[in-house]
Amino acid sequence: MAPSRLLGSMPFQPEGNLRMRRLLVLGLLLLTACESSGDPEDPNKGRIQGQLSPFQGSTASAGSSSARPAVLQGEEGRKLALAFSRAFAQKRQQLKAAAQGLTSPELPILMPRAGKEALARLPQEEPSLEGEVLVRLEEAGLDEKAALERVQRPGYRAVHKGFASEFIHVIAYEPLDGHMATLAETGRLVAQVGALPGVRFAEKNLRMHAFKAPNDKAYGFQWHYPSLNLPSAWDVQTNESSPVVVAVIDTGIRAHPDLQGQVLPGYDMISDTSNAGDGNGRDNNPNDEGEDEPGGGSSWHGTHVAGTIGASTNNQNGVAGVSWGAKILPVRALGRLGGSSADIVAAMTWAAGGTVTGVPANPNPAKVVNLSLGGASPPQKAYQDVIDAFPNTIFVIAAGNENVNASNTTPCNQQNVICVGSTNFAGKRSSFSNFGSAVDVMASGGEMREDLNGDGYADGVLSTSFDEKGEPAYVFNQGTSMASPHVAGVVALMARLSPNLSRAQAESLLKSTASASSQCNEGCGSGLVNALAALKRLQGGSQDDPPSLGITASQLSFQGSGSQQLVISNLGGGTLQASVAVSGPQASAVSLSPSAVSVPAYGSDAVTVTVNAAGLASGEYSATLTVTSATGAGNATVTVRIRVGAREDKDAFIGFAWQDLTGEWQVDDAAVAEVRVARDYQYSIDLVPHEYYALATIDDDEDGTFFEDTDRSGFWRNVDAFEGIPLEAGQTVTGISFDLVPLAPIGDDAPEPNPETDVGLPCDSSADCPGAGRCNTNYLGGYCTYDCVADESCPEGSRCFNGSCHARCTGPAEGQGSCRSDYVCYDDDTGMGLCLPDCREMPNLCRLGCDARGYCL
Repeated sequence: MAPSRLLGSMPFQPEGNLRMRRLLVLGLLLLTACESSGDPEDPNKGRIQGQLSPFQGSTASAGSSSARPAVLQGEEGRKLALAFSRAFAQKRQQLKAAAQGLTSPELPILMPRAGKEALARLPQEEPSLEGEVLVRLEEAGLDEKAALERVQRPGYRAVHKGFASEFIHVIAYEPLDGHMATLAETGRLVAQVGALPGVRFAEKNLRMHAFKAPNDKAYGFQWHYPSLNLPSAWDVQTNESSPVVVAVIDTGIRAHPDLQGQVLPGYDMISDTSNAGDGNGRDNNPNDEGEDEPGGGSSWHGTHVAGTIGASTNNQNGVAGVSWGAKILPVRALGRLGGSSADIVAAMTWAAGGTVTGVPANPNPAKVVNLSLGGASPPQKAYQDVIDAFPNTIFVIAAGNENVNASNTTPCNQQNVICVGSTNFAGKRSSFSNFGSAVDVMASGGEMREDLNGDGYADGVLSTSFDEKGEPAYVFNQGTSMASPHVAGVVALMARLSPNLSRAQAESLLKSTASASSQCNEGCGSGLVNALAALKRLQGGSQDDPPSLGITASQLSFQGSGSQQLVISNLGGGTLQASVAVSGPQASAVSLSPSAVSVPAYGSDAVTVTVNAAGLASGEYSATLTVTSATGAGNATVTVRIRVGAREDKDAFIGFAWQDLTGEWQVDDAAVAEVRVARDYQYSIDLVPHEYYALATIDDDEDGTFFEDTDRSGFWRNVDAFEGIPLEAGQTVTGISFDLVPLAPIGDDAPEPNPETDVGLPCDSSADCPGAGRCNTNYLGGYCTYDCVADESCPEGSRCFNGSCHARCTGPAEGQGSCRSDYVCYDDDTGMGLCLPDCREMPNLCRLGCDARGYCL
């Protein structure tokens, strides 16, 4: 079998240990790509055809991709980029539009900052309510003494804790023997008290809080978690105690601050010394040695996968992991040349707790094993043998990124595994994701050509990695490699809730609770994983729980006409009846199908939101979707942003490089072409036979220097998957199509998601609020806001507090901060704050008084 490839960034390695020594780029001439089709005219050449798909976000330079591929890393990458710049400048000079400032481009540092901060709750809550019961009496207006007379229980001292209404009393039951009442004990008390004469019902005094959103500073960029009904699933289960072990069979893991304390001692299972890159064969050091891409660059693939599963969560730094604390067991099976089936089988065996001759026993067998890898092959008996040998181990495997049927992609096509395809922000199959009957479920894997949530960033999966200097970073990536660890993390939550979780049970629960709205004609399994529904069903969630409305996005962004899905979830029991209405300046441009849904307990349904921009002049427009629950389960608003008119886009340039027998990069004279926007970025180019590597870019800032942070760039096959294209004489290779996404850094000066939010703007009436919100005229100068029941109900850049959306701010507890005049920034314990009126300007605002800085005491 050919060496396995990574199914996220998927670098493919040619035979032999080829290292980039230097670039030899001579006589680069720009040739305009022709519109020809069919066979090449010159029988001694081959033809490559495809189409580029530039990122079309609200701002081309606001997004970020993952780390650059080898061809753009280090000094040799600078030389190649400079060579392209010079060649392109030469062409422009011929066109009397000479480029300026040909300098070596800076490479990106991909460390995100707070951005959209996590949504912590206000105020802080008490730790426990064990022993407390809400008692609804038939008789109204009873005082404390009279109420206590009716609810006494043997063995307990009943204490009246307050009133919830004239009928409902809060009663605490204190055991007479001095022990603390347990939750189970409280449940028994509820049943006993509910059966007493004069009591209509009794129930636990539950601790209610905002859905468990971690306070990791970059959590707000992880749109891919709410799509799986996280964080509401974290209210059911986390891995904060007795964490589940999840093995990551990959390139190894490199030490990263956001993985500190999460990684167990693992093993390097690569037997070939030349492939291992660490000077020996198998050993107990699973460190990712890097240099696994053509030319010696590094994908840090295993580190990215590990971060999605188990990055340190709720630690006020970096990103969150799906499993909220699972322990990661790194097993290195992929090296500089990929990985062999033998090493992967050994890695699977060792990870599951089996014996591998010559290798010490694994002291921490994994319950869940993630494999974001694979190759084109029928099912392998060796893989199946190890899978069958460990029936209690759950193998989660990526489906592959070739946009083909996964029936020939192994080990995804093995029996008794969970094969995972990829979805975009809208919950539809990613353009690259494999499909077919082998796929069991789908999960968020990204689509970086898009910005469907309108936050200005490419819709990739954000996780732990390193920049090109080897410094810890957080980068976006896309692929089924990114989808698979989402499912592995969810399975870890399930296994923490039910330690005896079986493989068949896990697969059945994931399938039976998945969102059918993400199914596809090609074969997307049972649909998008619903973490909450799977956990609740495993828990035996009560249908008696009240319905609760949830939505996965607070903003949808459209580039002209188009359709997206708005996923509506029932985060509680019973049946949620929800309707959606459109309002705002451009309500007539938006249609809904259906306009009402009936969502079963812990399930999801989707409303298709369609924008018809016909007749609208070029510009920016908005409308508002109001989601209303007929059963009193909450309301929510979603902003619809519409941009009409094609952006003044620019032509792209594409180049094809090849490596000679010594590993040196070559670029033929005719191997660089202009790809014109007027031809919808389609290209066709004739080349002499070689195995080519394609890369393309748009000089977005028009400074004559290409592959800069602000330039949209791309590579075949994936955003950082520098994969070869074999070309023979007389052959036409079609479908070499890929995305061009921004390489802009996420740094301390990066714009925050959705800087255009209207929350907090001054107003005299609701007509002054551009996002169709309402004007709170009780606040100084008026305050544009939206009604909300949870943070997810508010636009990006704002947060739900006391039923209304409030603007976020920097400089908490330091006065005005980034708030407008006459407002101060209140600290909300997330590193940011909320803009509220300066109490010195509103004497009746505070119950206990106002301090000298404008804060309520």
